[in-house]
Amino acid sequence: MKRYSSAIDMFNDALEQAPTFDFVGAIDSFTEENALIETELFDEQALKYYAKKNCGMEVSEKEKELFETEYRGGSQGDYSSEMNMKIDNVVESLLSFPNTKRAVIMMNNNWWSHDDTDEAKCCRELHFRLTPSRVKNTEWKISCTGFFRAQAVDIMPKNFYFVYNIMEVVRAKIVDSLGSNIETGSYIHFVTTLVPTRYD
Repeated sequence: MKRYSSAIDMFNDALEQAPTFDFVGAIDSFTEENALIETELFDEQALKYYAKKNCGMEVSEKEKELFETEYRGGSQGDYSSEMNMKIDNVVESLLSFPNTKRAVIMMNNNWWSHDDTDEAKCCRELHFRLTPSRVKNTEWKISCTGFFRAQAVDIMPKNFYFVYNIMEVVRAKIVDSLGSNIETGSYIHFVTTLVPTRYD
């Protein structure tokens, strides 16, 4: 598996490789600095808006008007449905069983038909795991693996920043419960079909 120092490095490599199948890469330290990529399509404010919305937080109508466009994802790129419950389930799973293999967020809530575009979410699942930390006074490190049926490279910045933020929400909730620090670990990005743009 190819390892990248940051999301921008993976993004640039994906630009060169697309279109292709079975693209995968890992970012060993998925910090905010490593996860944020500003482009013409997604400036920092737009990235923060989509991360906020898709993490299940409330957004205003004014924010929707400012930032939402069909090309940036539309209904297909909306992962907010029941997200708070999904996050709480992951947190409870990791707190109860730190070695669990069930700390998973599934983006679809129901079975979907191939011709239902709104439910044809590109991100299918996010898998979270705790591993022992090597940082002093930090017991655990949280990491995530994302599985995408498809990924348009120009939408990657939104997805990277969303995953970083959802990792941070999970991490903060665990820290609040345990009363001890947790290190932010790696992110692994699996894509079955990688294309340059949503039009491809």
